[in-house]
Amino acid sequence: MKYDLVKKENGIVEATIQLDAKEWSDSVEKAYQKNKAKYTVQGFRKGHAPKNVIEKVYGQGVFMQDALDDVFYMAYSQILREHEDIQPYQAPKMDIKKIDDNGIEILLEIPSTPEFTLADYKGLEFKKSEVKVTDEQVKNAIDRELMRGSRLVETNNPVKNDDTVTLDFEGFVDGKAFEGGKAEKYQLKIGSHSFIDTFEDQLVGLNVGDEKDVNVTFPTEYHQADLAGKPAVFKVKIHNIRERIMPELNDEFVQNSSEFDTVEQYTNNIREKLTEQANQNAEIEVDNRMLDTIVDNTKVSVPDTMVDSETDRMIRGMEAQLSYYGATLETYATQIGKTVSEIKANQRMMAERQVKGRLVLEKLIRTENIDVSEEDVDAKIAEIAETQGVKVEEYKNNIGENGINQIANELLMKKLLDFLRQNNTIK
Repeated sequence: MKYDLVKKENGIVEATIQLDAKEWSDSVEKAYQKNKAKYTVQGFRKGHAPKNVIEKVYGQGVFMQDALDDVFYMAYSQILREHEDIQPYQAPKMDIKKIDDNGIEILLEIPSTPEFTLADYKGLEFKKSEVKVTDEQVKNAIDRELMRGSRLVETNNPVKNDDTVTLDFEGFVDGKAFEGGKAEKYQLKIGSHSFIDTFEDQLVGLNVGDEKDVNVTFPTEYHQADLAGKPAVFKVKIHNIRERIMPELNDEFVQNSSEFDTVEQYTNNIREKLTEQANQNAEIEVDNRMLDTIVDNTKVSVPDTMVDSETDRMIRGMEAQLSYYGATLETYATQIGKTVSEIKANQRMMAERQVKGRLVLEKLIRTENIDVSEEDVDAKIAEIAETQGVKVEEYKNNIGENGINQIANELLMKKLLDFLRQNNTIK
């Protein structure tokens, strides 16, 4: 067997494979020996009929497809083994160009990742964002902790902002009730802006038992086209009002909700945690900037077929997520004021960026021989299993093959980032 390679545009590699008459005859004979037991011929025990007899009964080309499959596997494996620069991203197409008494000629069209030159990825300089935690950030974090310790208490006071009210409502447009505009004993937090227009504002000042007509106007881009831009009246009745009682930030609260004794210790700990998180975010941000810089500066002609495949994957993922909430791509497009075509075009732009990034990083990893061993993965799995208090095998069974591969990929990315940090300057 011999073959010739021609590299075309967009990473396509054409391989012309030639087998002479004897090589092709041997391949057909091999297919016969492998498959002859499948065929029944009158007068012969199964598996003992001569090849020419089986061909006479079942057709001259009865063993040709199996022979072609063997030739394809042999030739394709040899090509990939002898040309490591060919990196297929999907199965090749096969076409028989010629078959006669002199042998057979086959054309393989191999979609390979395109060749390109990496941009500079060593000796670069990046600036890490300054880490600064403000008093306001500390206060907001403490307020969130206080909110967790708060409780809703029923009150006879009039409705005010941040109260949670239980109400009945029914909406009317042009004097007629509309679908989806009615609910009973609905709980609404005032100021959450979960209702349209000034609906919530108009409830402020009402008391338990009060009824009111609330006048609002639907947004012009409302997802229900028959309601968009129209004025509406909601008949509302208040059943219950609850206000949120916040705990006081004092030593007693600190002692009951943390391992600290004083407000000062508690506040200092909050500041330390925020600073640690800010540092982690700054590290992640500079890592992303390193990767983005290398990807942006590398010129790659990404094949359309790769982008199409990634786009389809992303669209399917979006549709699956929407279906979980009982929605479709069409209804989602209407809600955000776009067309399905616009959404798909946006996904395609993101897909092209993702494919390019993957190609660049994969080549960088190959170029620098960055690798993750089986021992590395096993050690990480053992570490996680110990943290979760389960046995290693139990943890492996829980996460499955996909989970193990994800851990391997995360370790590989960490090694890549470590390499880039060692070979670039971060100020």
